[in-house]
Amino acid sequence: MSRTDGRKLVALAGTAIVGALGIGTIYLPFMADRDKLRGLFEEGEESIPEGARREIQAIIKAEAESQKRMEEVVQQQQHHEEEAQQQQQKQRSSPGSMWSSFRRKQ
Repeated sequence: MSRTDGRKLVALAGTAIVGALGIGTIYLPFMADRDKLRGLFEEGEESIPEGARREIQAIIKAEAESQKRMEEVVQQQQHHEEEAQQQQQKQRSSPGSMWSSFRRKQ
């Protein structure tokens, strides 16, 4: 294999890579209807069965309630943490002797 053949091989491989990337970025998203390629077609709201629609709504409602409960728990935890910090500050700021920290605690 001569030096020229190697250069042609590299050029061919580079062209193939650029071509594959071009097809992947230009043709597939804009030209080819991927749903038709997969055998799927766009369906409207009326195509969803009533039972499935009720089940989806129940799931969405349960998730919203769960999220609301989680927010309440987080707020309670924050409130308890704030109270604990206030208690610590009150204990630290109590008046007393400047030498009280050097006394032995029994």
